[in-house]
Amino acid sequence: MAKIKKGASRAMAQLACFFKQTFRRHTHDEYAEFVTRGVNRQDYFHRKYPWFYMRLFAACFILFAVFLLIIRFTSNELFSPSVILFAALVFNVPYLVLVYEVYPRGDLSLLQVFMTLLIGGTGACVGAQIFYAFWHNSNEWLLALYSGFAEEFSKALAVVIIIAVIRTKQPLIGFIMGVAVGCGFSIVEDMGYIFVYSNELPAINITTTITLFFDRGLTALCTHSLWTGAVGWAFCCFKRPLVNPIFYFVFASSFGLHALWNMPFAGVWKYVVTGFCIVVAVVFEIIVVYKGRKALFDDAGEQPTPEFFRSDEQSLKKNRQYYIHAGHLSLTIAAVMIAFTAIIYCAIPFRETYYTQTFSDKQEFISFMQDGYELSSEFDREYDENLPNSSSTSVDGVLTSVTQKVEEGGFTYYYAYNVVGDGNISFYFLTEVSVDITTATGEYRYFKEDLYDAKGRVYASYFRIRSDVTGFNMSADGEEITAFMYNPAFVMDYSQPQYAILFYVFAGIAVSALTTYIIFYIISRRIKDDVE
Repeated sequence: MAKIKKGASRAMAQLACFFKQTFRRHTHDEYAEFVTRGVNRQDYFHRKYPWFYMRLFAACFILFAVFLLIIRFTSNELFSPSVILFAALVFNVPYLVLVYEVYPRGDLSLLQVFMTLLIGGTGACVGAQIFYAFWHNSNEWLLALYSGFAEEFSKALAVVIIIAVIRTKQPLIGFIMGVAVGCGFSIVEDMGYIFVYSNELPAINITTTITLFFDRGLTALCTHSLWTGAVGWAFCCFKRPLVNPIFYFVFASSFGLHALWNMPFAGVWKYVVTGFCIVVAVVFEIIVVYKGRKALFDDAGEQPTPEFFRSDEQSLKKNRQYYIHAGHLSLTIAAVMIAFTAIIYCAIPFRETYYTQTFSDKQEFISFMQDGYELSSEFDREYDENLPNSSSTSVDGVLTSVTQKVEEGGFTYYYAYNVVGDGNISFYFLTEVSVDITTATGEYRYFKEDLYDAKGRVYASYFRIRSDVTGFNMSADGEEITAFMYNPAFVMDYSQPQYAILFYVFAGIAVSALTTYIIFYIISRRIKDDVE
């Protein structure tokens, strides 16, 4: 029992030291050393705490919130790509940087890692799409197995090629390169999911974007990156990995975890399987990093001086620079808190410039889009040779297009056809259908539109009589469709409670942080023994 208490106390002390070192002030020399590490391939050991990843995460997180607020208050679609990009970067890239920072030698550069992310991630995406080009089965269970194999094989092939190119057999470098490839793949996939499921308004559906941001972002730390990292690690562990059964076992495990993650489980089983995949991935990562670092120090006959989490007492000395940094840190923490508050606020679907209406019945959706008009057009109508053409177009005396006018149910429909033939034998292809509607403000012509589901099939065909509908969002199972409408009567009234609460929270956090900064600044000015 005493040994357990001692171990727990030691672990807590190391964890506290880790956080102190992560958030302490870092000098320009430390930034320069981090950025240039491995550029000249100098073979040396460093025992620095991971710290840059946290600053990168804070910067990306704050920028994501800023762009969200811009869209929230302006609905300017020009900022949609920025929101989608940062939503995919916030968790993935800082995690990759964290993995890079725990590598203790100076022979691997950050440039190599990011080039692997770009080239390897892109190559893996291309390979996966080639696999999907040959898959036409809609069974969800089989698709989970196939997608798991296709994506893991594509990523494994990419990381194996990269490791062969850089000529390394260091397992920890193999793991980092695998994480980089998986990270690149994950960024592309996350951007795709967010774009497909949220890019329906003139800007985006913010609530869907934020939901996918947290869902995809948090799980990115234990899915694609780690699965591919395991393959990269295994490939470097053996002299002849392609004939070693353990390498194939590791690949099969990555493929199996991926397939399990994709399986369409429901209810409690979904949480059980997800939890199992997360635990396996996290435990594997901890073991690989710990064993990999220990092996590097043992081979060099050195010690990690004396622990992986080593204290640097000089950097924690409470001199002038310590308090100046504490003030800056308070401002940064406040900015992150404001960003988090902004993200939560943006996720709340207030009825403002845009509002929504959801339909579970296709006919109700069509009736809504047609504003209640009972339009019964034949969207697959064939050309009627017995009906006169209301208009036609000819080129060199050969008929190329015709339009037929049909009166039905009190409405006038127009069917436009392209004509292919030599004048003796002609084929007619329906290209466009429109209808004339007389309203209180005049007569207007509306054209047929098609809405497709996630699998590319036509979900509904209709005439968009309602001019306030700006876009749609279909559920993943295709059972529900949400229409987004513009509210022309909306006036931005900042006296409304939702704005007042947001601004008061922002102001409270900002004032508290500024007050703390001033206090620390005053304390720093009273200290004379600045060692910098």
